[in-house]
Amino acid sequence: MKYKPIPDKEESEKKVKPFFEDKTIPSIPLPLDYLDELEIIWGKKWGAQSEIGKLRETLVQRPGKEMAPPKGNLSWFQLIEQPNVTKCQTEHDGLVEILKQERVVVHDVSPPEEWLLNEPYGVPHARYGGGARDPGVVVNGGTIIGRMSLPYRKGEEVWWSKKSVGLGVPILYTVHGDGTFEGGNIVWLDPTHVCIGKSARTNQDGIDQVSIILKSVGVEEITVVPIPGWLNNLEWPAGGYAHLDIVFGYVDDGTALVYPPGIPYDFLEFLRGKQINMIEVWPEDARRLACNVVAIEPGKIVMVEGLDRARRDLEKEGVDVIPLPWQETEKGGGGPHCATGPLRRDPGPKLG
Repeated sequence: MKYKPIPDKEESEKKVKPFFEDKTIPSIPLPLDYLDELEIIWGKKWGAQSEIGKLRETLVQRPGKEMAPPKGNLSWFQLIEQPNVTKCQTEHDGLVEILKQERVVVHDVSPPEEWLLNEPYGVPHARYGGGARDPGVVVNGGTIIGRMSLPYRKGEEVWWSKKSVGLGVPILYTVHGDGTFEGGNIVWLDPTHVCIGKSARTNQDGIDQVSIILKSVGVEEITVVPIPGWLNNLEWPAGGYAHLDIVFGYVDDGTALVYPPGIPYDFLEFLRGKQINMIEVWPEDARRLACNVVAIEPGKIVMVEGLDRARRDLEKEGVDVIPLPWQETEKGGGGPHCATGPLRRDPGPKLG
């Protein structure tokens, strides 16, 4: 299927109008594409098939008590130390303020606290950031609901689904069977080219299921990127990576942040073949989530503050960096990209 952008409401209404002009004859099924009716019926042009197109609307999840599990259980939750919840909330409020200053519509997807403290398997949620990003991904026309991999994150899909439906976002598909899929493993190069991380959090079955829907909304090339995981040792750098967006971030038209030890060499060759300018992230900056940035628009990103080397390299390439205080929250394993779940973005530039 060739990529088809979502038409403007005015354009859609022009297509629809002729079928309502003569009411003396029986109505017939409207010979229109689903996207032609999206804004008329569902209220907005839902879709975020870009990392860098102008961000219009997003989900967030404000951290709470669930972020600080008992210290004796930290390894099970893949944490090295226990975050300070109050400090995390202050940092998250700062992110929301930046987004609102940039005229992004923000919705909080937070489940009830009592659920977060006692998820389906009887354990607290305990990790921050992914609640906005990981349970799904919004493509042209609606959302694909994922399926969380680890026991302490099971059930987030339910709240993401409820929030999506409540906002008027159609659900196009839900990953099921043996498939697992989390939104942090999706990184778009443009509306027709997408990269999917294959990891402990997203398996091949999940990728296969999601790929069917991606192709139906005009994606022409899906690149699967295996990324390293963990066994028992979580200490840097042995702990591996949950998601592709921790080691690869797209920041501008043809420009990306990459942490080479976190991705296969053939993926670097793939990016070179696409003529993408790769800014190499150094280990200590990668540890502090330098690749996990969220773009407001092409060449304008929100990034964890204090990553001076990465910031200088970005600014040399003309990228405008908005620094975000995040030192406490990063202990939970997620940066600005993890903390946002885009619902509407402009298509943005196309490759080449």
